[in-house]
Amino acid sequence: MGRVYLETFGCTLNRYDSEVMESYLRTAGYEVVDRVEDSDVVVINTCGVKKQTEDKMVSHIRKLRERYGDKKIVLTGCLTMINLPRLKRECSFDAVLGPSPGKYVVEAVEAVLRGEDYIRLNTESLDIPLNIGGSVTKSIGVSTGCLDNCAFCGTKLARGTVKSLEPEKVLRLVESYVKNGAKEILLTSVDIGAYGFDLRPRVPITKLLRMISEVEGNFIVRIGMMNPRWAYLYLDELIEIFESSTKFYHFLHIPVQTGSPELLRIMDRGHGVEEYLEAVRRLRMEVGRHFSIMTDIIVGHPGEREVDHEMTIEVLRESEPDFVNISQFFPRPGTKAARMKKVDTRVVKRRSREVSRVADEVLSRRNQMWRDWEGPVLINEFGRGRYLGRNYAYKIFAVDGGVSIGDVVLVRGVRAYTTWLYAELLGRASSLSDGLLQFGRVS
Repeated sequence: MGRVYLETFGCTLNRYDSEVMESYLRTAGYEVVDRVEDSDVVVINTCGVKKQTEDKMVSHIRKLRERYGDKKIVLTGCLTMINLPRLKRECSFDAVLGPSPGKYVVEAVEAVLRGEDYIRLNTESLDIPLNIGGSVTKSIGVSTGCLDNCAFCGTKLARGTVKSLEPEKVLRLVESYVKNGAKEILLTSVDIGAYGFDLRPRVPITKLLRMISEVEGNFIVRIGMMNPRWAYLYLDELIEIFESSTKFYHFLHIPVQTGSPELLRIMDRGHGVEEYLEAVRRLRMEVGRHFSIMTDIIVGHPGEREVDHEMTIEVLRESEPDFVNISQFFPRPGTKAARMKKVDTRVVKRRSREVSRVADEVLSRRNQMWRDWEGPVLINEFGRGRYLGRNYAYKIFAVDGGVSIGDVVLVRGVRAYTTWLYAELLGRASSLSDGLLQFGRVS
């Protein structure tokens, strides 16, 4: 059998898809290696959510072919559906699959090793890994696709309408991961709020969360991106879940995209600004003022006027998110927005700078709330010479050493920066009996 190097780009759902692919490859007898130099076949799980990302993907694939001309290259992921003509025009590869290929990755690898070309784009169907590896953090793709048709979004073209993993499979995965040492579960989806609308009987995301909360073990769950209309629709239930269970980070990713009702209409977003603001207001009023909110902002979408830009800045100031993804608009092939008149590039860049400046002010102010906070964090990452951990509100605390990935330790916030806090290590968490991460002392 051959040796396969699997490379993943993009979102947490892509990373989950790669874990499923790896399980099928290993079960079929292939060796999954850690270095491209050691491989016979390179499988690239691509991302195409932004034009800049697409450009990097194309450049990366071309460099791989130039440097490793003897390797077979298999492409999968969203970019194969978003802009296959460009990939064919500018890159060289041996096989192409759509997103979430699951078992079909084995067919593709077998074909290219025989010297055959292979193409299968209608692959997307969520599955679970055939074997369970152990690590502190594990992702579960609970659904793919969505129920919206946003004017700017290429992911809808790639992922289609919502397709959900049955709750029994989700629960089986959670239980297996926890038994194998996982302490952090990342529920991921294109839009987790649309989970279950395709199931019969229908199973809303809140019912799935309640089921997960009953799983035994000390672990904590991050809920994936949820569009504002779902956060608003399920708001009462979500608040009750956060208040009654210790199994979920006090964190939601609710992408508002703009503060302008008129621009939301042009974007075909399916929600209003007030739904986002009300969700944020009530979560922080009823669950706790430290509840963390992530949001997304698109700057310079076609139709954006100066007044729309000012409304976006006002919404950022009013809602005070803890994390903000800011993207300058670039058209994705085949989308409605790609046919609209573009905003002048100089205007977009100026507005992007202004939004970024306000976002930094807001993020810094929110992080200042955590100075002198004392409580437990889960160490789940190492980067730039420091260990990083998350507390119950998914805030990032960095410590210099004396810990390992997977440790739950007590820290005190010392200095606050825009996106993280520097922390003093106080010791080990003494008890996990009430959940993995308790609230700690809020100053």
